[in-house]
Amino acid sequence: MRTATSTIAPLKKSTPHFAPCASDETLLQSIATHDDAQSLEALFRRYHDDLCRYVYAILQCRHTTEEIVSDVFLKIWNQRHTLQVQTSLKAYLLISVRNTAIDYLRRQSRHRTVGSDAIHPDLPCDYTSAHDRLIGEETTNLVEAAIERLPRQGRTIFRLSRDGGMKYREIADHLGLSIKTVETHMTRSLVYLRGELAAHIGPGLAM
Repeated sequence: MRTATSTIAPLKKSTPHFAPCASDETLLQSIATHDDAQSLEALFRRYHDDLCRYVYAILQCRHTTEEIVSDVFLKIWNQRHTLQVQTSLKAYLLISVRNTAIDYLRRQSRHRTVGSDAIHPDLPCDYTSAHDRLIGEETTNLVEAAIERLPRQGRTIFRLSRDGGMKYREIADHLGLSIKTVETHMTRSLVYLRGELAAHIGPGLAM
């Protein structure tokens, strides 16, 4: 697993090291003031698992989830001298990984069938444990239930894309709609489904 400090160059400063139980504010201050990579590592270990569960519920891909979580901490390191966290650090991290995951889905949707990639990306995902498989099954059930609550036309378009493997133009021709209308329905459906996933991943990640 790539850690938050694995891509950080060795530091020249002699840095203070705080106990793992130090507050988020104390660790952030040490990172900003003393270039303290150990404090960044402490924050990474504190929030890694919760953030990964949050992102994994959206992307269903273990590899990409790890990359997104690690990259958010790397961003904190790169911006350590100017970073300002106005909320709690936990809320800041959740918002950051959520936005990065959504950006990832948007990039994927430009090149592939949006519904299929967004909910079940056919990337080389690593389901290596029973825990991962359980998360995948529970998320799939949540997604299917949420799809049934979509408006009729939005649900039809989404299923043609995800289950039928049809591209936007093919769906538009099939239903007699404009491509823009299809895109609008797909965007609304994906936003709704991501919201439903976020609402059901557990109170431990509530913002």
